[in-house]
Amino acid sequence: MKKLITAAVLGMLMAGTAHADISFRIGGAGSESSPDTKAMEVFTEKLKERLGDGVEVELYPNSHLGTVDEMVEQVKGGVLECMYESVGVLGSFHPAANIEGVAYVYHDVDHFFRIWRGPVGQEILDSIANEAGFRVVGPAFHGFRQMLTNKPIEKAEDLDGMKIRAPGIPAYIESIRAMGASPTTVAFEEVYAALQSHVVDGVEQPLTAIKDKRFHEVVEHLALTNHMAETMGFMCNAEWYAGLDDAIRAAIEAAAVDSADWYRAYTEESQAKLLADLEAEGAKVTRPDTKAFIERVSAANYDPALQPIIEKVRAVE
Repeated sequence: MKKLITAAVLGMLMAGTAHADISFRIGGAGSESSPDTKAMEVFTEKLKERLGDGVEVELYPNSHLGTVDEMVEQVKGGVLECMYESVGVLGSFHPAANIEGVAYVYHDVDHFFRIWRGPVGQEILDSIANEAGFRVVGPAFHGFRQMLTNKPIEKAEDLDGMKIRAPGIPAYIESIRAMGASPTTVAFEEVYAALQSHVVDGVEQPLTAIKDKRFHEVVEHLALTNHMAETMGFMCNAEWYAGLDDAIRAAIEAAAVDSADWYRAYTEESQAKLLADLEAEGAKVTRPDTKAFIERVSAANYDPALQPIIEKVRAVE
């Protein structure tokens, strides 16, 4: 059953500045100091550079407008114009969004951008907009996802049977299962407590999210598996977005690309420091051979509706 939006949230959502040519809100789950929130701020700065006083953007990070799932419903219903999250959270609305949860589909960061800034990525985004009602702009690289667990993973067999938190997204669940673990669905906002209470044995996230949410305070074994790449983006209500002036849409898309470029540079520059910081704060790092995981995932049983998308993505050189 869908959760109701509280009166306080509705009040925030309905607040606006009447003098601007365009005024909209962006929700997010990252903390105020997280790179996700910084990416939202970069977007806002670049958009104002292009549109000047004609734009007013209100940012609500740190789940101030509700959980990720609640914000998705708000965007879908047109109550919230946009949110900044990973494309995978739209997996229950459109099969193509599940591509984010397919393990080992990207060769490297360059391959990621060749897909998302090329015709295959545009086809995916257009289908999500036309068929599911979400227009995603500015796909950004959030870093490869790693395993953080309560016991070390030095080889693929060490993951067997471990309860690993999974978002409620079919492709993520299947990938984690195919890797050998037991996927356990837990809301992102509840992961820290789930790790503390041993509801799950571990979580898989990019290094930025692990550090931002302090998951390594609870479980300390960090395995660098590089099994998926999270695709962040500004996800807007498609009807609202289509109704914007062409010049405003162009400015939003350009600002979103600027934000994605910032995030890529941040991620590439920060990975070594993030890893060093995590180790200094107690994380114990292992580097298992990923070939064994890739072999396991080759037998994954993804949704037949997703399979043609997987093949198109893998065909990109």
